[in-house]
Amino acid sequence: MGLMNSALQIGRSALLTYQGALQTVGSNISSAASPDYTRLNPLLGPIQGGIHGTDLEPGAGVAITEIKRMLDDALEGRLRLAIGGQTESDARQVSLSQLESFFDDVSGAGVGSRLTDFFGLFEELQNSPEDVAARDLTIAGGALLAESLQDLRGQLSSFGQGIDSQISDLVASADEIAHQIGVLNQEISTGEAGRRSEATALRDQRDALLRDLSEIFDVTVREEPDGDVNVYIGSEALVQGATVRELVAIQDVDGEFIRTSARFADTNQQVQVHGGRMAGLITAREEDAYGRTDEIDTLASAIISDVNRIHADGQGLQGFSSVTGSYDVLATDVALDSTAAGLAFPPQSGSFFITVADDATSTPVAYRIDVALDGTAGDTTLDSLVADINANVSGATASITSDNRLQIVGDTGFSFTFGYDGQQARSDTSHVLAALGVNNFFQGRDASSIAISDTLAANPELLAAASVFVSGDGANAANIASLSSIGSASFRGGVSIQDYFNGLSGRVAVDGSAANANMDASTSVLLSLSAQKESVSGVNLDEEAVSLLKYQRAYQGVARYVSVVDELLGELVALVR
Repeated sequence: MGLMNSALQIGRSALLTYQGALQTVGSNISSAASPDYTRLNPLLGPIQGGIHGTDLEPGAGVAITEIKRMLDDALEGRLRLAIGGQTESDARQVSLSQLESFFDDVSGAGVGSRLTDFFGLFEELQNSPEDVAARDLTIAGGALLAESLQDLRGQLSSFGQGIDSQISDLVASADEIAHQIGVLNQEISTGEAGRRSEATALRDQRDALLRDLSEIFDVTVREEPDGDVNVYIGSEALVQGATVRELVAIQDVDGEFIRTSARFADTNQQVQVHGGRMAGLITAREEDAYGRTDEIDTLASAIISDVNRIHADGQGLQGFSSVTGSYDVLATDVALDSTAAGLAFPPQSGSFFITVADDATSTPVAYRIDVALDGTAGDTTLDSLVADINANVSGATASITSDNRLQIVGDTGFSFTFGYDGQQARSDTSHVLAALGVNNFFQGRDASSIAISDTLAANPELLAAASVFVSGDGANAANIASLSSIGSASFRGGVSIQDYFNGLSGRVAVDGSAANANMDASTSVLLSLSAQKESVSGVNLDEEAVSLLKYQRAYQGVARYVSVVDELLGELVALVR
C-alpha cells in the first residue's frame, strides 16, 4: 500500500503543479496587453523521494518551487533614468520651440526689424535734419522699437510664469505618487511575510509608480530584504518603507519673477532636482524665459543709455525754455553715482555745457559745469549740481522738483541748449544729462519701461539731430545712426547693439536645434531600453502558446498516470478481498 500511496501522491503533486503552471500561463496571456505587467515564469523542481528496496530513489514527483517575475533590476534602473532624460528633453524642446516663435520676425514687426529701421531713420535724418516729417518718422520709429521691446519682454515674462505654474502640479503629483508607493510598500511587506512567493501584482503596480515618479525627477531606488523599496532624491530619502516625506510647492518672488520650488515639508529643504520633467521646466524657466528676459532688458538698457548719451550732446531746431529730467534720485544729498542715488545709468567724473541765448539777439553764452565723482567727500550730488548751475549760469535757473528730478528753466527772453560752447560741439563727458534724463530721446530703465521721452513726444523740434546748433547740421543724428555698428560700452567685448540682438536670436535658434537633437537622442535611448525590458519582462504570445501546450500535455499525462494507478489500486483491493 505504501507504493500505491506514493504513486498517488506523485500524481496529486504533479496535477497541482501543472494546474499552477497553466494558471501562470493564463495570467501571462490575459495580461499581454498591459504595459505595466511583468511576465511570470513558473519554475518547476523535483520532490525528494524516499528510499525503496535496493537503495534506489525513484523520486516523489514535481512541484512549483517559485513563480519568478522576469525583471532585471539593473535594466529597470537604467530605464527609469532614461525616462527622466526623455521627459527633461521633451520639456526643454517644447519650451525652446515656443521661444523661437517669439524671435521669429516673419511680419517685420519684431525687435530685429524695428531696430534696423530705427537706426536707418536716424541715418536718413542726418541728410534732412530740418524736415519735420523726417523728425516725426524718427520719433515714431523709436516708439515702435520701444513697443516691440516691451511686447517681447512681456511675452517672455508670461512664458516664464506659465512654465513656473506647471511645477506646482508636478510637485503635487510627485507627492501623491510617493504616498501610493508607501502604501504599496506596506501591503507588499505584509503580503510576502512568511511566504516564498512575491506579491507580483502589487510589485507591478509599485514599479509602474516608480517609473511615473522618474518622469517628474531623477530618483534612486533601493529594495530592502522585506520587499520594501526606499526612494531617494539625490541623497535625501523620499520614501522609506511606509514612511513618506511630504513634498510641497513653495513660491518665492524675486521682483516680478515668481519661482516655484519643490521642498520637503518637514525641513523646508529644497529638493535637488537633476532630471525629469521638473528639471527640464526649471531650466526652461531660468534660461529660456527669465534668462532671455534679462538679456532683453540688457539690450533695452543699452539702447536707452547709448542713444540718450549721444542725444544729450545735441540740439534740436529750437532751444529749451524749460526742461525736466526723466529720472529721479532717491536722495538729493548723496553722490550721483552711488547706489543710494538709485540712478539706472550712473554718471561719472567729467563736465557738460549749458549754452544760454538771448532770444532777442540770439547771442549764445556757454557755461561749463564740472561733475566730480571720485569717491571723495566733494562728490557731486543733485543738491550741489543745482547749486553749481545757479552759481555759474546766467539766464537759466535750476531746481529740484518735488519728486527729486532736475529742472532747468530759462529766464524770460532766454533759451538754452546743451552740447556745444557756442562755436563747436562739446560732449557731456560726465554723462550726467543722460543719467538724469535731460535732453534725452528715450525714458525708462529696461524693456518693461522704455518709451519716447515725454518732452520729445510733445515737441519733435527738440529732437537733437545737430551737434553745433546751426541750420542743416545732422551730425548728431549720424552719431546715433552709427550705434547700429559700433561697439557699445554696455556689452562685453565691444559688441554693437545690432550684433547683440542678432547674437541673442542666433543663440535661441542654436539652443532649439540642440534641444531637438537631445530629444532625438534621449528618445532613442528610451526606445532601446524599453525594447530590452520588453524582451525580458514582456509577454510573447507565441512562447506562451508553446508553454500552454507543454503544460497541457504534461497535465494529460499525469491524469493518465493517476488513472492507471487507480486501476492498479482497484485490482489490489480485489485480490485482498
